[in-house]
Amino acid sequence: MNQAKHSFRHRVRAAGSLIFAAAIVFSLTGCARTNSNDAASSAAASAGPSTGSPSPAAQQTDSPPSAVPTASSSATASPAPAALLDPAKLQPVFGFASETGSHIMVTREEEGAGEQMKSLNTAIGNGGQVLAVKLEKWQTGNENNNGRELANNIPNLSGYLFKVEGGAAMRDETYVLVDSAVFPQAALLELQPADPAGPQLAARDPLRKSVETAKGRKIQAAWKLAGLGPDRQLYLVQFVRQDKDMLFSLVLEEDGKLSFKDYPAEITDNEYSVWRVDDGGEVNPQMFSLLFAAQSADGLLLGLNWWGAEGVNSFFLQQEGNGFIELAIEYGRYISPL
Repeated sequence: MNQAKHSFRHRVRAAGSLIFAAAIVFSLTGCARTNSNDAASSAAASAGPSTGSPSPAAQQTDSPPSAVPTASSSATASPAPAALLDPAKLQPVFGFASETGSHIMVTREEEGAGEQMKSLNTAIGNGGQVLAVKLEKWQTGNENNNGRELANNIPNLSGYLFKVEGGAAMRDETYVLVDSAVFPQAALLELQPADPAGPQLAARDPLRKSVETAKGRKIQAAWKLAGLGPDRQLYLVQFVRQDKDMLFSLVLEEDGKLSFKDYPAEITDNEYSVWRVDDGGEVNPQMFSLLFAAQSADGLLLGLNWWGAEGVNSFFLQQEGNGFIELAIEYGRYISPL
């Protein structure tokens, strides 16, 4: 398998090693992302279902109120965004929420970056939730750190601690931190997340036929992930295995047009870890959640979380033609149960 197909696994391992010098390794053994993309196909990596305890994404269904309006606060169709987000202005600063949702911890930045951190006044995640935040302090970790980037370990971690002002973040959820001066909130789309425990698309659903025709491949399972604004839908589709070739896709449907982000993999010596470690060779909607969806000059920009058995990865997909490309910005957290 070539180096490109293993790139995402190595990037996640590198991110894990920065946090856990004490021999904690963030392992992703499945086949990873590729970056090819065309009218019917684009390649990257993906997440598989956790075989351990349920992931936080699967456990959380209710979002707490926030001090400012959220992109998913209403089920009514919203007008097109009045502003456009420039992906080049996104900063690679991510954090995760404390047990009470009163704080967000950022662990990737080194001590001494306080001036940069002060400019970040907004946290966005948990299906488009928008929260006002303010840098509170740099926190030095201690010997009780268990190596997990989870809410219950925040008191023991080194990093920048942000105070959530006037609202509450969702416990253990990932948030991207931004400067509101360069991230226009009007560019955010209203999200209507589907029930991750909901049924698959019916066999007679016309979308299934359209996807099978476009890809020339039979569907094993398909689910709706979310509505993105008034006229777009995002789906997760796993295709029937072809010998050693595996494939699933994120599929955007808008006015009958389909855009794909493909995640191919090849089964080698371990059929139980295909895309992610211990994924069982399957994906399901409980493994995916949205940070946000926004309108850019080139199309949609999607921020997604991908939950696996040992960790969660966050990344951005930029619409390009009939597909998506993955931005260089990404984030990974090691959350394997103790």
